Amino acid sequence: MSDLKIAFVKQEVYQDLYVCSNEEKSAGNILFSSIMRVGPIGLMAENNADFYILSEEYNEETQVYKRVIPRVADKLQLLKTQTFDTLEGVGFFSPGSPYPNGKFAVDGKLIDWSIYDVVISINISIPTEIIKKYSDTLFCYMIGEANILSQKVEYGYDAVLNQNASGKLNIRKGVVDFPYTFLKGNTLEDLLSKRFKNRNKRGIYVEINSCKERPVVSIPDDFKIIMQRTGQEIKLHKQNISENLEQLYNSKYYIKYGGRKTRGNGAVEAISSGALVIMNPDEIIYKEILPNETQCKTLEEIIELVIKLENDSDEYDRLLKLQKKIVDFYFYERPLYNLRKMLNLKRIKKNQRFYFFKPSYWKEFFC
Repeated sequence: MSDLKIAFVKQEVYQDLYVCSNEEKSAGNILFSSIMRVGPIGLMAENNADFYILSEEYNEETQVYKRVIPRVADKLQLLKTQTFDTLEGVGFFSPGSPYPNGKFAVDGKLIDWSIYDVVISINISIPTEIIKKYSDTLFCYMIGEANILSQKVEYGYDAVLNQNASGKLNIRKGVVDFPYTFLKGNTLEDLLSKRFKNRNKRGIYVEINSCKERPVVSIPDDFKIIMQRTGQEIKLHKQNISENLEQLYNSKYYIKYGGRKTRGNGAVEAISSGALVIMNPDEIIYKEILPNETQCKTLEEIIELVIKLENDSDEYDRLLKLQKKIVDFYFYERPLYNLRKMLNLKRIKKNQRFYFFKPSYWKEFFC
């Protein structure tokens, strides 16, 4: 458990993550309220971070979300009063909360940000004029789509979190390696065990991009072959986050074969839920999570590995523990270390400036 006091915030016009009151302190309840993704639930589950939905502000910087996904920017205004699945073209989605973002939105100007060591915003939720008032708090933003403003920090913020998980000690010019899916190797398994009591861990969960249709309703042909050859049940992606995580929690394997290259947040979620990830390292940006033994480039290699692991439970357990250990390092320990390093750097610089401009204070203090 980190001793940092952290706040995580999003705007009422953001199309993902949690939809609940800032008074909600159960990490599980926060997680299962998500519109779509797991996101940085480790902030709440492992660090007792506070979560806020902030009312939309109309400064230049807080309108950046319109540049992030311009094709749907106007529709996002509706999230103040409507749930995501009521928007045009996304009726098949199944948000975890029955409420719109706006129901729980609070005014960021009324929050005392000084009680936090670190404030993390999805997109830019807090105006520059506010963050300038808090010299001891590290203000960070993470662009939801990681497509703009991710190469250097802007608008007076202290850091931009770039959604990378390189494992590097990286705080170059305020650009900090920090993933969208921030959690430990056991974070989701711990949360899910409290919600789903009767676990039946078996079968293969098909990574969503291995499927062409949305929503996913049918087993891809390649996975029918895997099912026939291995005898493993095939499980498909669910739109509702609770139903989808239950699928992961009760799956033994998470396999991607075909489809577009992904960053790999889903694979990280799978490992943290307790499923072993098997895939081609060329199809994932976060390839560090794949030990050599779980890298398969052909259908035949996947089938052979599953059959092997079904006959060697000790090797399965070893590989899963290894993947969990990798997630601990790349998706929790090193990102948190980078945040702490950035916070210390800000406070050191502040004290250096104070010493330079007010030497009389130090003279009086030491005399």
